Amino acid sequence: MKALCRSCLFILLLAGWISAPAEAQTGIVIPDTEAAQHVGQKATVEGVVTAVTTSNKGNTFINFGGEYPHQTFTGWIPKDSELAGGSALADLEGKKIKITGTIDLYKGKPEIKIMSKDQRVPE
Repeated sequence: MKALCRSCLFILLLAGWISAPAEAQTGIVIPDTEAAQHVGQKATVEGVVTAVTTSNKGNTFINFGGEYPHQTFTGWIPKDSELAGGSALADLEGKKIKITGTIDLYKGKPEIKIMSKDQRVPE
């Protein structure tokens, strides 16, 4: 009977772990100023948005810590993302948000590519 109870408890714990949100699974929440130290890792980066811009090609950039090219971190939204062209993006300036994903480098600056709403969590 004890073995059965232990097995059931293990299955419940495993099911809860698998269904945990992405942020909890990464185990890492870091400030935008430390993102460059976590390149190649999946993490949640948090900070205050200083600028939101859209390029001529239709890509949108959410910059933290300063405007391009002096930003500390960027969340970039490709033009083919479900979030592209959203009017609410401009409202992010001055707000503290979190972005979850794999941190890459672009021209020496850390960034996360944003393809879904699940990757951005407003504070």
